[in-house]
Amino acid sequence: MKTLFTIGEVLIDFIPHQKGVILKDVSLFERMAGGAPANVAATVAKLGGNAKMISQVGADAFGQFLVETLRMARVNTDLIKVTDEANTALAFVSLASNGERDFSFYRKPSADLLYKADYIEKAWFKSGDILHFCSVDLVESPMKEAHKTAITYAREKGAMISFDPNVRLPLWVTKQLRRIYKNL
Repeated sequence: MKTLFTIGEVLIDFIPHQKGVILKDVSLFERMAGGAPANVAATVAKLGGNAKMISQVGADAFGQFLVETLRMARVNTDLIKVTDEANTALAFVSLASNGERDFSFYRKPSADLLYKADYIEKAWFKSGDILHFCSVDLVESPMKEAHKTAITYAREKGAMISFDPNVRLPLWVTKQLRRIYKNL
């Protein structure tokens, strides 16, 4: 069976109980498993596909929760590392009355950003596989280099590359964003 590999952020989204309230006015949040690459992996696995997540979480309760949640969705989590160098990423979200979302991220750095290129193995990928990633973890970090390595190896093995821009502007310095999109 072909495999979907997703690489990037797996994080905790704190979703407000109140809708139509700006972030600073939210008083109650609910913890949810998140991160666009993790969500894609979970969806594919729930639909019966073979999905593996490439990432890193902190050696904390949030990291444990995320790995357990992915496993319950039938995502292969063998490629998720655990580190005590940083905490698991957090994102607080609000939903304004006009439908716009507001984000506040806690990831300076977060565990996922410390995932190293030398963790990636060429042998993981084979022809027909898919490597999916988003822009969130392409900020200057070891994880950005891990993405480059994974893309190189996946291409060499004949895997398909899938990219979801999923832009979160608060995470980017404008020059970085322009450089990334120019090089894609």
